[in-house]
Amino acid sequence: MNISKNQIVMLSIGGVSLVVLAVLGYLAFDAYSAKSEATESSESNAAAVRSLLGAAISPDPASVAAVNKNRDALAGWTEAAVSTVAAGDRVIDADVNEAAFKQKLVDEARTLSNLPGGVDGKIMKDVSAFGFPDLVAGDKLPEKAELPRLQRLWGDVCTFVKTLSDCGVIEVVRIEPGIAKQPQAAAEPKDAKKAKKRKKKGAEDEKPAYTDEKYVVEFRARPAALVKAVNALATCERFIVVETLDFSREGDMIGKALGEGSKRSSDAEQQSSRPRRRRRGAAEAEFGADAAEQNIAADAGKGVVNDPAKEDPFLVRAIITTYDFGSAAKVAADEAAPASVAEDGKNEKEGEE
Repeated sequence: MNISKNQIVMLSIGGVSLVVLAVLGYLAFDAYSAKSEATESSESNAAAVRSLLGAAISPDPASVAAVNKNRDALAGWTEAAVSTVAAGDRVIDADVNEAAFKQKLVDEARTLSNLPGGVDGKIMKDVSAFGFPDLVAGDKLPEKAELPRLQRLWGDVCTFVKTLSDCGVIEVVRIEPGIAKQPQAAAEPKDAKKAKKRKKKGAEDEKPAYTDEKYVVEFRARPAALVKAVNALATCERFIVVETLDFSREGDMIGKALGEGSKRSSDAEQQSSRPRRRRRGAAEAEFGADAAEQNIAADAGKGVVNDPAKEDPFLVRAIITTYDFGSAAKVAADEAAPASVAEDGKNEKEGEE
């Protein structure tokens, strides 16, 4: 059997084709296998990541011990700090009635107003300086609902007066209790009000950890007594903060020492020389020349700077804030609770409209 050249060529082409197809098939199979393995590995890694994200956190035992130690230390420090600052908190008598409180207030006001000072031997002119004119000097009885806050205010007033008297101030001019804590806040936008109304009904507002009251206290004191009073208020067991302190001389010391001006200086010198000559002549006649010379030396020793103990006192105006961290803070928070509830109801009604 003879095979022609064409048949040989066709058979060669067919064999080569079969080899090429076999190679391509192998490559395709190998690529598919690699893709399958990569897909399985990716899914396995993704599953491992998901399991880690959903697993419970297991921190290092040393970290847990350190966190617990710091937490216990912070709790102990907080308890000690609150105990220290609350040591001077005001005591609120829940059982006192209106008449009993007024009588106590009047008796203590009389006692405090007679403390030693520079106003005819007393620390104040009259009881009107306490800031409760209707209760101390009038016939008005306090309202039952006001008794807790009035007790807090009066307790602070007594503390201020006793402290200032112990420091040797000349006069307590005025004490204005319970002044506004802050300027009126600007109206909130409607969106902010609506956002507040969306809060969960069961969520409770966080109550403050303290309650505070502000006072304006005016008094007259010399420099040494003023410094002593500020230090005494800062170190008082009662938690007191002197927020602002303004003081000024009641008279112009330089003007008193130098005269009212250069225009009147010559006239003043001439006028002052006459009584000086008269004093000198009188002293010479009564006590001799030595006494007259001492009088002249005393006049010459007076200058612009005087003895601090003889200087005119300062008129001091201070804004003082007192804080309570104990039972008084809880009472104040309870008093504010009904008002806050009513305000929330009003805001909710406005939001619905």
